[in-house]
Amino acid sequence: MKILRCSSLILVALAAPAFASVTVTSPAPGSTVSSPVHYVATSTAPTCSTGVSSMGIYVNNKLTYMAHGAQKIDTQLSLAAGYEHTVVQEWDKCGGSTFTTVNITVSASSGPSVSLTATPPSIESGSSSMLTATATNTTQVVITGTDGSSYTLPGTGGKQAVGPSATTTYTAQASGSQGSAMTTAIISVVPAGSANAIAHVIFLMQENHSFDNYFGMLNPYRQSKGWTKGDDGKTYTVDGIDDKLTTINNVDDAGDVFKLYKFTTTCIDDDSSAWQSSYGDVTRYNPSATRKIHMDGFVHNAEGFAKACAKSGTCDGQFTDLNGARSMGYYDQTFLNYYYYMASQFAVSDRWFSPVASKSISNRIAVYTGGTTQGLVQDPGSNDHLSTLNIANIFQELDQAHVSWKIYYTSTDGFCAADGDCPGGGTAAYPAVYFTHMSYAFKYLHGNPTKAACTAPLQKSSVVGDSTNSFCIDPNHIAPLTRYYTDLTNGTLPSFAFIEAGYGLSDEHPGSTTSILGGQAQVAKVVNALMASPSWKNSVFFFSYDEGGGPYDHVPPVPGHSNDFTDKSMGTIPDISSIAVNADSYKPCVPPTPGKATLHCDLPASWPGSKPTDAPSVNGFAAQLGFRVPNFVVSPFARRHYVSHTPMDHTAIIKFVENRFIGPSAHLTPRDAAQPNLLEFFDFTNTPWATPPTPPTPASNASLGYNPCQPTHNGP
Repeated sequence: MKILRCSSLILVALAAPAFASVTVTSPAPGSTVSSPVHYVATSTAPTCSTGVSSMGIYVNNKLTYMAHGAQKIDTQLSLAAGYEHTVVQEWDKCGGSTFTTVNITVSASSGPSVSLTATPPSIESGSSSMLTATATNTTQVVITGTDGSSYTLPGTGGKQAVGPSATTTYTAQASGSQGSAMTTAIISVVPAGSANAIAHVIFLMQENHSFDNYFGMLNPYRQSKGWTKGDDGKTYTVDGIDDKLTTINNVDDAGDVFKLYKFTTTCIDDDSSAWQSSYGDVTRYNPSATRKIHMDGFVHNAEGFAKACAKSGTCDGQFTDLNGARSMGYYDQTFLNYYYYMASQFAVSDRWFSPVASKSISNRIAVYTGGTTQGLVQDPGSNDHLSTLNIANIFQELDQAHVSWKIYYTSTDGFCAADGDCPGGGTAAYPAVYFTHMSYAFKYLHGNPTKAACTAPLQKSSVVGDSTNSFCIDPNHIAPLTRYYTDLTNGTLPSFAFIEAGYGLSDEHPGSTTSILGGQAQVAKVVNALMASPSWKNSVFFFSYDEGGGPYDHVPPVPGHSNDFTDKSMGTIPDISSIAVNADSYKPCVPPTPGKATLHCDLPASWPGSKPTDAPSVNGFAAQLGFRVPNFVVSPFARRHYVSHTPMDHTAIIKFVENRFIGPSAHLTPRDAAQPNLLEFFDFTNTPWATPPTPPTPASNASLGYNPCQPTHNGP
């Protein structure tokens, strides 16, 4: 990707359209009231045909009262004296939500008071929770559940174990000589091992780094912090390169040996991750179906790519590393302190692959479609010059199931920040959204050079900051990243949110003028905002990279060989054969007229798959996946310090979305159907991160005390 810069980056926050409403008639905002506090509220959801699902009341960010199947609340809550931050919220049956804040002051009183908590507040079916009631100025506390249960406690309160079979609201009624007080607590019950506790799935992929390139040194970091043992008492180890630094090497064309080494720069020249290079990285010069796996072509390919770019002058890097040494470089917590912290505290996988052995566009298309490019191995736009692809995709599937979704874009086609002024004009302001490779995207985003009226629900692009109105956009499905923060604040996050990387700005794509620190800071902002929002309690954030990008990784993405170079001390790790399945009947193929791509064939005549004995000719896209990529899973339900060794690719996230919001049989292709369900990452019983951790501030030039973006220091 050629990296350009806009001379001005201006972020303009626009208010998200409000469709649903919550009207609170009691108590009045800012009022002083006595306890118990009388709450009366109504809600509407005009954009959801099936209406309001439930209403609830948060007191100081804790869900204290819930009314299922109701559009109205009329209840009393016993609140402590002093300032109270309360929120009345509604959820509709289409996945939407809105709320109204009612801040009040509760006057001191000698009357009865009672509080009720549930630990944990969410349990799996068949498990139990502990209710704790604390009362003052009362003679008796009676707890009743909406499941018909009833328990009597002393006047001071006490503890009561409960095991509801379904989500239950418990009401504590405290009585005394001066009256009574009442409060509630909710225990959510989800099926054992179920993801039903998750209401929002967020997926963000950055650009072009392999697992070893970024996370190969996680083990010594985790060990130094004492973060190797999970809550289950087991010790978890990452299949990295910390024990391989002196044994792994690659050789360039002159016969010089290059070992793994630590980068001292945050800016490196680009590598190649194209189809031909990906096969060459695994087995230099030999793409046959019977090839031996050596993982020996990384330096060779990086060297060739650098020399070709230097000769043609068409690439954006300062290609001083003409011997390809940069492909053997790795990072650690020195620069990636935020990523190392999050991957160690939450859950990480050392068997997460990209789905296609090719570049970014192919892998991003495979994400949208559940694993297929329908035979294409190159960019269907800039390489093949094809029209948009008519392939079923996750957004279409969610629409058919009436499940909410939204794509948040971080930058524009002119490499300007989203939702701001882009000096390049209308086409430069167009959202950088790779979904537009799908013809289905036309429903939500398309150019409008004639400035014709946009057909509802599409609006003129001035709604997202383009003063030239050069395109039409549905901001309820495709919106600038600033709307993500608005949706977090307003409680309007969709069921599935896909965040596009800041292409050319903060995507971490290798290139001599692009520091990886900017991308890490951007991701930290996105994740930290989620952890601080009301949506944290029922969300999961999946973070990864679209493909390996060309740097070294020691795990072959080849069925039957994925553990060839894994240390035996790691124990038994499943081979990737279970997920390396063809998404459909298409195989890579050379078009009838070589060099002129067709809708399903774009393979150059000399690339792997062009000969009948080549691995892709025999086994199709199942012959080799993309390389392992860095990742972590952030959620209140994510297991602490957990490391998964279960093979998966990006389409496992699509399967997770399908399982959660559509049904267990839903799938787009055999590829996403073959993926693991990812439930091993979560503990829905104990909610390990109900209170999220406080991560470190991402490394920066200021914190480091110098500018580490030194493109001339690519080699060891």
